[in-house]
Amino acid sequence: MNNLLIKIYCNDIDTLIKITFYYHIKLYNIKIYKDFIICNIIKDDLENIKKIYKIDILNDSTFKNLLIKIKNNINNIIFFILGSILFIFLSNVIVNVNIQSNNKELVKELTKILDQYDIKRLTLKKDFIKIKEIKEKILNDYKDKLEWLEIESIGMTYNIKLEERKKENNNISEGKCNVIASSDGMISKIISNKGIVMAKNNQIVHENDILITGHITLNEEEKADVCASGKVYAEKWYNVSIEIPTTYLKKRYTGKKRNNIIIEYDNRDYKIFKSRLKKYDSDYNEIISLLGKKIILVKEYEYVEDILEYSDEELEKKINDMVTEKLNLSLKEDEKILQKNTLKKEVNDSKINIELFVTVEKLISKQVTY
Repeated sequence: MNNLLIKIYCNDIDTLIKITFYYHIKLYNIKIYKDFIICNIIKDDLENIKKIYKIDILNDSTFKNLLIKIKNNINNIIFFILGSILFIFLSNVIVNVNIQSNNKELVKELTKILDQYDIKRLTLKKDFIKIKEIKEKILNDYKDKLEWLEIESIGMTYNIKLEERKKENNNISEGKCNVIASSDGMISKIISNKGIVMAKNNQIVHENDILITGHITLNEEEKADVCASGKVYAEKWYNVSIEIPTTYLKKRYTGKKRNNIIIEYDNRDYKIFKSRLKKYDSDYNEIISLLGKKIILVKEYEYVEDILEYSDEELEKKINDMVTEKLNLSLKEDEKILQKNTLKKEVNDSKINIELFVTVEKLISKQVTY
């Protein structure tokens, strides 16, 4: 049956009830007001009630009436749909890529790298997950140049924020120089560029010992003073106790995503819709900014957290990372952990307690003038 919501004008409700009962007119969900009532009526009874009372049809939910409304407003509907599609398309086209760095050479190189991943002008925006993958790939491939990288989508612009990896340069090219030990250790490797090597492999040295001298003598006679240069590596030893959980949580994106809208004003954010996703990451895209108010389109990407056990390779990497963090080591590319000997290992409930004797090869040389 097709129901209509109608408004019936009447002064005497009791009489109205009697008349509708007499003519077998059925009214539903009746709401009584002073001079009228609002109710639902079967469409087949509509003509009968119109003969007796003045009525207004408040809504007609029938499919036929819906088609009539669509037909009458077809041009507006088409323009609205096409306008929405055009707006969504244009708001997802990138017209500018802004790399925030004063290093022109790095900006030029990074621009070429980003082009390979289609992070460039006149391309469609990548989604949150793809941006995350690209960012991690670039950081992994260029870890010698980049300490940190962020790709941020604001309106029709990609803002690329980065932190350049600083390279230590302790080399002195002129004057009289020695290469000395910056800390204690046992020499493991010597690379001499200029000067006389004073240390030997497997030799124990102490802080400030001369490793390569620029004071050159022959047969106890002074011949020259140069700026000695080179790299000297030494083994250093540490006892470390660490605690590792037997399992870890790993994000897995389900592929489900939802759109939401945030209205920002008076330093407050108001989310229009309540998210139906339990756990999600958000990607923000500013649509309009006017008079201190912003409308932001938010894409929410659902993820679940899987409980996983460490594989042997993952456990080894986790131990290395924790040892490095525990000892506050900042290992350069040519420095490494040489050996780890397990002194004690205990598994208690969900954690592994390990005591290690760790051997690390570190660069201990530095140039000083004399």
